[in-house]
Amino acid sequence: MKNIYFKMYCKYFSMNLKSIMIYDWDYIFGIIAMVIKCAINFCMLLLLFEITDNIAGWSFEQMLFLYGMSSVCFSLWHCFFIDIVTIPTYIQSGEFDRFLLKPIDPLFQIMMEGFDEDGWGELFFGLVILAISIIKMDNMSGYIFLIPVFCISGCLIVAGLSILCSSVAFMTVGHIDLTDNIMDFKEFAKYPLTIFNKGISFLFSVIIPIGFTAYYPGMLYMKIENSNFIMPFLSIPISILFFSFSWIWWHHALKRYNSSGH
Repeated sequence: MKNIYFKMYCKYFSMNLKSIMIYDWDYIFGIIAMVIKCAINFCMLLLLFEITDNIAGWSFEQMLFLYGMSSVCFSLWHCFFIDIVTIPTYIQSGEFDRFLLKPIDPLFQIMMEGFDEDGWGELFFGLVILAISIIKMDNMSGYIFLIPVFCISGCLIVAGLSILCSSVAFMTVGHIDLTDNIMDFKEFAKYPLTIFNKGISFLFSVIIPIGFTAYYPGMLYMKIENSNFIMPFLSIPISILFFSFSWIWWHHALKRYNSSGH
């Protein structure tokens, strides 16, 4: 069964890539536009460090690393899992029913429904920022080879959050859409949890584990006082458990689904 899903994933990926490459200039300009948008947003961080040398003790190089890491995590989700946010729309329009007619996991079908070319521009920008931060930090540890693993695990956490948020639509029939909040979480992930109060730090460490996308993995690469060596390595199992829980909960919520009748 796993082998079948892998083959289907490769087939879907090929089809979606061909579909967005039909209009090659649109694809290219879409990527360029997203890179420009990311660069404009990044200017806010540059402006902050024009008026201060650090943010709650965090240097520019450290903030740059968190910014790059979180950007890569969210852009991977943007590239491969963005269609999850359309679930409330599918439910409200009645189009969700077509995913239930095939003998394939409906959530898997939705994930593979289409890719967003804008995400590739965001991914490119994030990788550039991450690479620059690694070069600028001369005290990087020998665990640099784990950065791709941490980025993938961070992507799983974001995907898990989007799955959980989309499951609410089964009870509200799309009238309450929490999937837009994913982009709000993205902004929090760019900053260290230590600049927030204890309540928010607990929220983003235990309830909504956004801290495990960039902050906790980043502790492995930055000299932070009283940093816990174990926390970065917890990012991988926590991301797998959180994504698995989200997947199971989504299918549990699916049992509450009634067609909108449109």
